[in-house]
Amino acid sequence: MVKILSTADIHSPRYLDLFMKSLDKTSALPDIIILAGDLVDKNNVYALKLVYNALLKKFPETQIISIFGNEEYRGYEDKYKSMYPSFKWLNDDYILLEVFGQRIGIIGTRGALDKPTPWQSRHMPWVRDYYRKLPILVSSLIDQLRSKGAEIIVLVSHYGVTYSDLEGEPREVWPYLASSRMEKVVINKRVDLVIHAHAHNAVMTRIKLGNTYVYNVSLPANREIVVIDYVKEEKPIGLDKWLK
Repeated sequence: MVKILSTADIHSPRYLDLFMKSLDKTSALPDIIILAGDLVDKNNVYALKLVYNALLKKFPETQIISIFGNEEYRGYEDKYKSMYPSFKWLNDDYILLEVFGQRIGIIGTRGALDKPTPWQSRHMPWVRDYYRKLPILVSSLIDQLRSKGAEIIVLVSHYGVTYSDLEGEPREVWPYLASSRMEKVVINKRVDLVIHAHAHNAVMTRIKLGNTYVYNVSLPANREIVVIDYVKEEKPIGLDKWLK
């Protein structure tokens, strides 16, 4: 079993108090900590300092992996990396870890949307093409990790990867919260675990897509830091089950 501690949408300082109270109550000893973006509000880089220090103080020996959300503005990635170097920042790339003898590949991305937001359409006209191509890139990263011996594939995306866990958000905004194309990658590539955020008002924070557990770890949705006890389910696929 791999124990993962995960949260997102802290929007520091907006939900900083809730984060600190939840962290103080957390008794889990995680093998990995995963932060799924929107850690600060409106690119307030300095507002991450209290979150950073609190996590390092409580879990000094634990690998902390973070991605960027839409509130960590594009073009500032290097600033976050230089100010918070103890976090392993992923940005459309991956890390391969070994935990209890298991090779775990973690892909990190802001994610894709079915429709760019109106602001993105005005200020980032290139992003529509990026969202169209990103699922192809993620699929390639999964293949790369498997070729390197990854036994467990974890996809961490700030934006959602399916509409199936967006209940609670107005239906008309679902295309601005998630990517249905990414759902096909998750299912077809048999990703083991998905962690995402961004849907603050979702009422279902854990679902299953095929054999893949999908967790929405948004702090406003869960009202606490999420603990994930992951055990890989070894299930023969297709004719394999008759040949064993």
